[in-house]
Amino acid sequence: MEKILLVQMSACLAETITYPIDYIKTLLQINNKKTIKPIILQVYSNHSQIYNGLKPSLIRHSIYTTSRINIYELMRNTTQEYTNKETTFIQTCVLAGLSGGISQLIASPFDLLKIQYITNPSLNQNSMYQNMNKIYIENGIRGLYRGVIPNVSRAMLVNVGEIATYDLSKRKIKELTGIKESTKLHIMSSIMSGFCSSLLCTPADVLKSRMMQYNSNYVNMFDCCSQTIRKEGFISLYRGFFPIWFRLAPWQLTFWVSYEKSRQIFNIDTF
Repeated sequence: MEKILLVQMSACLAETITYPIDYIKTLLQINNKKTIKPIILQVYSNHSQIYNGLKPSLIRHSIYTTSRINIYELMRNTTQEYTNKETTFIQTCVLAGLSGGISQLIASPFDLLKIQYITNPSLNQNSMYQNMNKIYIENGIRGLYRGVIPNVSRAMLVNVGEIATYDLSKRKIKELTGIKESTKLHIMSSIMSGFCSSLLCTPADVLKSRMMQYNSNYVNMFDCCSQTIRKEGFISLYRGFFPIWFRLAPWQLTFWVSYEKSRQIFNIDTF
């Protein structure tokens, strides 16, 4: 129970600090024009809306991050006990991807709601329950899970880049440098984690944002992908890479350092 609470606290702290970057990133990804000038003007003129969607985002992380961290750690420890050795690179990536995919499948409706709050500010006049109920009445469960395939794909990729990279980086840095468990080690591993997760997840993140935006006209993930590449080129799948990186880097840093430090305070073994 302590681990669950510590993950939630660390994830919500990291999300609150970095959310404005996520807001800008989402607007960039749904923008199908060659210039970012409209986005800059929109953010500047509506800066008071930069935390639109934070509430569903915090609920999403309370479910998603709590699940993925604990599922991964449980599967990793079970595998290590069974094989009597540390997990290999492949095993680590597979376990991270599975934990991320399973967790995002559960939390996807709150991700949908977050993006719709960002892309349609008028929704902020209603409660989360009212907005989710409206989606359910109009489109059923399928409506709440719109964009779930790219969303789960993104989660699997980001967790390979995030959890697997963090775990493997800690081991390798310890092995090569002799650095013990410390904030310095956690910061170094977090930096590697932030870059790798951004590199892997950006294309799926673009497709997810476009499919989940309010009144999206894409039929499915393949339709969204083909239209995006045909009209805007392959490079458009990496639209918002730098905002994603600028967000994930401090997110990872805030989350892992605070989570590892919290575990030490409560006398729980480090991740």
